[in-house]
Amino acid sequence: MRYFLLSLICFSLSAAYIGNPGDPAIMNTGFFSSTGKFFKFTSGYLADYISDKRYTGTDENGIDPNDTFRHFGLYSQMASVSFIFLERLEITGYAGGSKEHMKWCQNPQLNDFISLIDFQSTYHFSWSAAAKVILLQWGQTYFTTEFTYFNVPSSHQSYFKFLNRLNLPLETEKQTFSIREWQVTGGLATRIFFLTPYGGVTYLFSKLNIHAGDGVPPLYYKNEQKFGYFYGFTLSLTGRLHLNFERRMRDEFSYSFATIAVF
Repeated sequence: MRYFLLSLICFSLSAAYIGNPGDPAIMNTGFFSSTGKFFKFTSGYLADYISDKRYTGTDENGIDPNDTFRHFGLYSQMASVSFIFLERLEITGYAGGSKEHMKWCQNPQLNDFISLIDFQSTYHFSWSAAAKVILLQWGQTYFTTEFTYFNVPSSHQSYFKFLNRLNLPLETEKQTFSIREWQVTGGLATRIFFLTPYGGVTYLFSKLNIHAGDGVPPLYYKNEQKFGYFYGFTLSLTGRLHLNFERRMRDEFSYSFATIAVF
């Protein structure tokens, strides 16, 4: 039995997608680094689908908008690059596009027309980064912690379109928005031949800012559920190419699929 204890290293980094806690160790064979343990790098593709993230908050005047945006969906497609050191520490960056979807909750205090309105955006730039470190290892079982950060910058490309139930656009002023979130996770992974299942817990802090335009106070939202859990598995037949499937629950409800090549 081998025992490793590394000091926890925190970076101002990112994001909602977690990945396999054992990634730094299970990616031990690359196209050009099959014998070297000091350094490797990977590249890949991530598809992340969040179907429901619940936000609550107030505007600058103290008005509670909790009955407004409660069903928030986020769909991201990103390219990834990571650097692995000593098969224990992995630093990862993501860049690509995201689009969002929101719905008004049915509220008896709102009229029927308002309660039918949906909001959605088109794909626009988003980015993420993460730092993952293996703290303990027992044979092929790994205990890992990760600090992550995700960002959708405010821009003229990131705004909501107003749609009614017939999916017809409504003539309204653009509402730009931005998203910033950080996440801390702890997870276990066990390698069984070519399959590595994993699971763990998360603490997520997510902030959504919506700017309706000149003269209208912005709205500030925070995620309602801070604690959640995740599980998934990594499939690798060659050691150099990995497929990862992930499910996250409670703080947000999502599915993720990632492909990773090790070099």
